[in-house]
Amino acid sequence: MIRRKRLKGPVGMTVLALLALGGPAAAATRDPAPVPVHVAGIRQTGPDQVLLILADESERKAVPIAVGRDQGIAIYLGKTKTETARPMTHDLLAAMLGALGAVIERITVTDLKGDVYFAEISLRSGGKVHPIDARPSDAIALAVRLNAPMFSAPALLKSLDGSDPEGAIHALRHLGLTVQELDPDLAESLGAAEIDGVLVASVAKGGPADRAGLRRGDILEALDGHPVPHLAEFRGTIGQEVKSFTIWRDGETRIVSRP
Repeated sequence: MIRRKRLKGPVGMTVLALLALGGPAAAATRDPAPVPVHVAGIRQTGPDQVLLILADESERKAVPIAVGRDQGIAIYLGKTKTETARPMTHDLLAAMLGALGAVIERITVTDLKGDVYFAEISLRSGGKVHPIDARPSDAIALAVRLNAPMFSAPALLKSLDGSDPEGAIHALRHLGLTVQELDPDLAESLGAAEIDGVLVASVAKGGPADRAGLRRGDILEALDGHPVPHLAEFRGTIGQEVKSFTIWRDGETRIVSRP
């Protein structure tokens, strides 16, 4: 017969407490759960640099990430589901994953070291989930093409307070609408080089803008007939009860009204 030694005193109490809590691992502080995010803004900030804004669901906090111009355009084309004459690199990767039966379950922006952001792709293949180290730009470019959920470590989110830290996007919560400055390269990629307006970055489901029929990727030219060629003019509409939106979509300008 094996006799178990009974622990007494403070040591015994400590062991019992740890067992009750699930052991030493449970006693340690756990990392906060990642926060769901989405691409709320893409803005060129220099000849070769794009500012990417990942906002939380309330669009009150965001992660501003500087990426290369080509990466920014790749993310934008994937987000707007724009077709290209030949598959781009991330389109090719997405097609290959599909052919192999692999699924991206989620991507997470995990850390910031110095000025470099880190991301992880959770890839399910062969009945297992494989954590893949990746640049955030590549992870996001794949996620927007495959409709994979995106997350961020909570510590990376910064207060947005109506606009992003670089002034690239602005939200009107009473309209359920977030827009961003439309830079020339993005306008040209849409075939809208001659259009003056701001780009619709996100539309809150069920909000006034959504009920009027606005979509992500529309170019908003005017509110109630008043032109909004830049964010400065759009910000001047705060508090207004907007009834109609003049938008550019698929090569034509149209006016949509709130129901």
